Amino acid sequence: MVEAKKPGVSDRIFQEMKQMIFERKWEPGSRLPSEQAMCEIFGVSRVTVRNALLRLNALGLIETHLGDGSYVKKLDTGTRINNLIPVAYLEQDINTILEFRMEVESGACALAARKATKKDVTGLKRILKKMLALQNDLDVLALMDLEFHYSIAQISRNSLIIKTYEIVGDIYGRHMKRMVNAMGGDLGVYYHKRIVAAIEERNSAVAREVMYEHIYKNLEFANSKGVYL
Repeated sequence: MVEAKKPGVSDRIFQEMKQMIFERKWEPGSRLPSEQAMCEIFGVSRVTVRNALLRLNALGLIETHLGDGSYVKKLDTGTRINNLIPVAYLEQDINTILEFRMEVESGACALAARKATKKDVTGLKRILKKMLALQNDLDVLALMDLEFHYSIAQISRNSLIIKTYEIVGDIYGRHMKRMVNAMGGDLGVYYHKRIVAAIEERNSAVAREVMYEHIYKNLEFANSKGVYL
């Protein structure tokens, strides 16, 4: 069992299993080898195998039937996109995250301004109101911050943007918690108000600009204060 604790073993087995699925060495719909068989195939413990299976399940690459084992799911566009996830798990460069967010989220915000309904705007205002009441509870505020940005992705009505946001959701959550605790909530709320106003006014250009500026300010702060993921 000791090998499961060695650095990199768990990630390596997960990557090998995932690659076998993408290369169709394990065909869609096929039943995976038993846990015991996998222990022998990969030369690792049952703990390591189970951890890899849980991660594959979380990505939607396999599904497990109680008492019947695990099966490879059919790969569609969404599951293929999930191949980005290991990068998100391993990424430690906050500049990379924020640069990605500036480009992707500013575009999503412009789309949201064109497509938002009154109900969408009401939902954003509801989140903003909660954020205003959470200025002294930064951990919960960070969660609401994440919800705000995810809501904009959903309002964009672009399935690729939404899926991308879901893929990097874990790293976004850790990143936002670190940033909100370092910066406080005032600046974020200031920009969120402007973003909601631009979306309500259906002004795509302003929505794009304000979202870009919002995340750029985070980048400036992170670089000046030495904030890391």
